[in-house]
Amino acid sequence: MAILDFDKAMWENALGSALGGVPHVLVLEGTWWRAQACENRLARLSDVRELPFPDIFAGSFGKARVAYCCAYGAPRAVEPSHIFAQLGTSLIIQIGTCGVMTPGIPAGAVTVPRSAAARDGVSQYYGAGEEVNFDANWCARADMLLREANCNVLSTRHVTWPSLFAQSDEICSGWAQEGLQTVDMEASAVAAVAARYGRASLALLCTWDLLSDGRTFLDPLPDHCQAELARANTATFEAALQLALEVARGGPE
Repeated sequence: MAILDFDKAMWENALGSALGGVPHVLVLEGTWWRAQACENRLARLSDVRELPFPDIFAGSFGKARVAYCCAYGAPRAVEPSHIFAQLGTSLIIQIGTCGVMTPGIPAGAVTVPRSAAARDGVSQYYGAGEEVNFDANWCARADMLLREANCNVLSTRHVTWPSLFAQSDEICSGWAQEGLQTVDMEASAVAAVAARYGRASLALLCTWDLLSDGRTFLDPLPDHCQAELARANTATFEAALQLALEVARGGPE
């Protein structure tokens, strides 16, 4: 049997007692810096354990059960998304960074897109069309939490693309001409998986690569921008944890 045809019982058997209850929230993070991210994020959880599938962790934040995985790129991000969505996890949250095609958007802001152009190369196999939607209520709640944390919060027109490296100046200019403002590598695929299984999803993405200015992650940011990026990166995970508590209590407050 191919994996897309598995049922919920297959994943329950595969994870066994290690799961300790279906997580209320799955938090995914797309990053090269896996070791640092895992150390920082898992330190905020209690009763942390690695599940039988490597690099997927479960723990608790208060009364909320939280799963966490560093999943770089859409093909990897759909795997934990698929497992936990099918198991019954209510909300899947993509965090990480994104590139910017629109002049005037600084590094260190946070975009909470309401939809994304699904050009990740995977979404269509989960039934997605050209665009996928994130959950409006959870997006609004995340927006509020991030503003309370004094983040510069945006709702951009977003696109997900298969590769950070396969982005030419011509491609980025074409996106800008379409009105697309930010780009990442996971969000639309995560939303497509969530939608297939009737779950909610959202993305909280820190702006980093200023592509309209010719600045990539290889170019050092000014100190004040680097500080804003670090602060936004912390704020997105803290917002995800607060959302997990709200899921555990029954929904957005």
